[in-house]
Parts: sequence; structure tokens; C-alpha cells
Amino acid sequence: DDKASNFVTPLTIDSTGHVTKPLQPAVHAVPNAAQNDMATGIVTIVLGAEVYDTNSDFNVSNSTFTAPVTGKYLVACNVDLTDIDTATQWMYGNLLVSSNRNYYMNTTDPRKDYSADISKSFNGTAIVDMDANDTLLLKIRSSAHGAAQMNVVYGAGETWLTISLLQ
Repeated sequence: DDKASNFVTPLTIDSTGHVTKPLQPAVHAVPNAAQNDMATGIVTIVLGAEVYDTNSDFNVSNSTFTAPVTGKYLVACNVDLTDIDTATQWMYGNLLVSSNRNYYMNTTDPRKDYSADISKSFNGTAIVDMDANDTLLLKIRSSAHGAAQMNVVYGAGETWLTISLLQ
């Protein structure tokens, strides 16, 4: 029977008590190309590749995670930026934008920290309450600055987003 051969056991407990859930949503998304000379305001971090996506919940064409079920999702992210213009007054380095609320995780004022164009890494973690079909994007937000020169670092694991259903 074809249906029986395609069936995936949703929960397994082995003899030592280890629990595995192969259908549990879990995503690790990364950039697949340069994202250079970014504008001010709110900009989506382009995550065009996946290290894994166990439930096919992440869309690489628009960098969007869509919750398959209602629950609490553990979200962690890191964004590495280069050439941040010191004319930038403030910046939220990683901003999780979900259907229910926004999570402003890190902030900086490049004018106070540096005297030349800078590089900076922003990381954060949040437990995000999502309903089925809610979406989540990783973004940055910055004030007006002198030049559109800021870049996302990619290629060696510097910028990434991971999401996993907790409950």
C-alpha cells in the first residue's frame, strides 16, 4: 500500500527515553547572495537558502517563515553588517516582524561608538507566540544616513535565522 510506505511516524521514543519528532517545524535559513548598499528604514534580510527546513515552512523566495500550527516558537538570529555609515543616528540590528508583534532585539548608535564606517554583529533570541499561518521575517531598521552603503555579510555563517516549535 502506497499510503503505508509514505507514512512518517510523528513521534518516536527509543529504549533510552530519547524523543524525536521528525515532523516538528525547524528551520535554519541563511543568505545566498550579497545584499549591498541597503537603504534606510525597515529592510528585510534576504534569506535565500536553507541549511534545513524539516517541515517546509520557510519560503526562500520571500524570506518568510509561515507557522504551520499555533504555538510558541523559539527564534534565534544573527545579522552581520558592514559599512554602517556613522551618520546613522540609530539602528535596530535585528528586528523580528511577526503577524502578532514586532521584536526589536538590538540597538546601536554608530555616532557614539565609532569614528569611521563600521561593521557590527547583532544577535538575539525570542520566544514568539504565533497562530497557524502567521508569518515572520528578519529585518533591520535604521535612521537616515549619509550613504546607502550598508551590506549584509554572508557566505560563512555570519547571518542566519533559526526557528523551532517549542509547544
